Parts: sequence; structure tokens; C-alpha cells
Amino acid sequence: MNEVRMKYWKRELQRTIHEMENLAPQDDLILNYGDFLKARDFVYYQKFNPVVFENLLDLTLQYWNSDKRINRYSLVQTIKKYAHKPGNKINSLSPAVRSKMFEILKKSLFEYQVISENQLDRVRKTCNRILINVALSPDEEHWLCENIGHSDFLLNRVLRYPVKSEIISNWAIHNFYNDNFRGRRAELASWVIDNDPNYEIDLNTLKEDFECLNQSDLKAIQTYDDELYAKLITDIEFEDYLPKKYPMKFINYDGYLPPGLVDPSAPVLKLSRRFYKTPIDNSKIYPVPIPNFDELRKEFNANINSIQKVTMIWAIGYSRINNQTKIKLLKKYCSAETYYSLYKVGKKLKLVSLLKWLLSLQ
Repeated sequence: MNEVRMKYWKRELQRTIHEMENLAPQDDLILNYGDFLKARDFVYYQKFNPVVFENLLDLTLQYWNSDKRINRYSLVQTIKKYAHKPGNKINSLSPAVRSKMFEILKKSLFEYQVISENQLDRVRKTCNRILINVALSPDEEHWLCENIGHSDFLLNRVLRYPVKSEIISNWAIHNFYNDNFRGRRAELASWVIDNDPNYEIDLNTLKEDFECLNQSDLKAIQTYDDELYAKLITDIEFEDYLPKKYPMKFINYDGYLPPGLVDPSAPVLKLSRRFYKTPIDNSKIYPVPIPNFDELRKEFNANINSIQKVTMIWAIGYSRINNQTKIKLLKKYCSAETYYSLYKVGKKLKLVSLLKWLLSLQ
């Protein structure tokens, strides 16, 4: 057996043994970076020890801006896995510990110069996941609301915040008709439901959301076309001076590249995510499916009542009201068109009585 295989099997055996024994680690398991390197492969498989967890947080914060060779991605990945072990009650940790978790996310967004470019996105995603379902202090809630524009990760942490918050409720109400957040209607509405469980999204708001998303997508497509045209002109003009990523003869003037050829400098086209049926326009090739906006509008108007019901189902699911009230409200929106959405919300939230009720309708 070669050396690489031996190292692999040594790690696998250690992990398996630790998982089977399920012992509680000693408080001093990880006190420095050397300790971390020895323990990172198996600490997840041991019982959760809040002292070890806080030591991991302290180590990450201590070394974040260090000029030493530190694998920050490995540190935050270990923190994420250890924090969200099945059965962990993360909000039972002290506010001071949760503040350290929050501080790591802030560092990934604003002190990122120490992270290599190829790791930065993964580090930020992992730091964001560390904070999933974590309740913070009022000052930290306020900071999240004030800095939403810096990252979609911060927007997610606000809209999916796990407990009721007057600060976030006020932010959601103030931004309820903000065009920047119309694609997150169900989550915004969940904060209104927290204060008024009988609230229902009106059809006019959904129509305004729909038209706003259409305009946003059309603008994104036009920007993509303009940037792509400028790039192609530049590539042709300076072909003899640019690195040869691929032969120019492979490029069509609509920007299409044959499968297997990827241009890392090409513009990116990002469109709105929609949960309802979206007819596709196949008249021109784009890197992502493009809606047929005329057909989409017909489809939307024909199904707006069902779209309202599905939006309400998810808004109730995202809300922070008690489960008994959620189930009572969810049943109001049951129909053949919304059955799957009710099932998904019931499964996600482990609403057994709702699932049994759905079963009784079969």
C-alpha cells in the first residue's frame, strides 16, 4: 500500500472509531493551530463540547489576519460542521459565543484580502451557513439590516432570521415595496405575519412584483448583450495580442461556445428566480434559459390565484409564529394546485399533524 493510501485509511479508521465511540472531547483538545490540524478530521464525530467550539472560534479570529500559512477555509468548514451537528441546540450557546460566530461572517465579507481568490466564495458561503438559525443581539440585528446591500448572504440572514425581532420586522415593513427585494415576497410577508397572522398578500402586490422582475430580467439581458458584443469586438480587434484561450473560429457572434469550451472572461447573465411555470424563449441561445415574456404574462395572469396561495404557504412557513397557528393557517390554502407546496413546507418544518391531515385527504 503506497503512502497516500496509507494516510487515507488512517484518517478513515480514526473517523470511524471516533464516530462509533462518540466520546466527549477534552476541553483542551484544540488550543493552537497545530492542535487543530491534528483534530480537524475527527472532531466532528465526537460529542459537541462548547469549550472546544469556542476555542475553534477564538483560533479563527486570532489568526484571520495573520501572515502565517493558515487554511482559513478548513477552519470555518470545521466550525460549520461542528456547530450544526444533529441535535445541537445552537441558540443555547452564550450570546458572547454567538457574537464570535457573527464576527467571523463579517470578516469573510470585509476582511477578505487574506483569502485566496479561488477560496473566497467558498469561505463566505461557509461563514454564512455557520449563522443559519442563530439568534443574535439587537445591535447585531441592526447591523445586518444596515449592511444588507453588501451581500446576498446578509439578506438571507435577515429574511430567514430564526426568531421574532422588532428590528427586522420594522425593516421588512419599511422595505416591503422596495424593488430590490420583490423577488423575496414570501420571506418579507413572513415578517408581517409574525405581527398579524391573518395578513394576506393582495393580488396587486403580486402583479407589481411580477412586472418588476420582468423589467429587471430584460435589463439584465440587454446589459449582457452589450457586454458580450463589446467583448467580441475586443477579442477580434486584439486577437493577435491576447492569450489564446481557444481558436476564434469556434466563436459565433451570439457568444455561443461549443460544449467543453468555457471563456472565464465572458459576461455573466443572472436572471430572477421564479417558483411558477416559466415559458422559455428558444429563439436565441443564451447561457441560461430566457423567459418568453409574453407567454409568461399570460401564464401568470391565468394562475395568479394559485400563485397567491403558494406565496402565502411559504410566507406562513417562513414566519416565526407557533406551529399550531401555522398549521391552522396553512390548511386555508390547500388545493390541488398547492398540495405539493403544503407537503414541502410540512416536511421541512416537521409538521406531522399537517402531513397526516394531507394524507387523510387522499
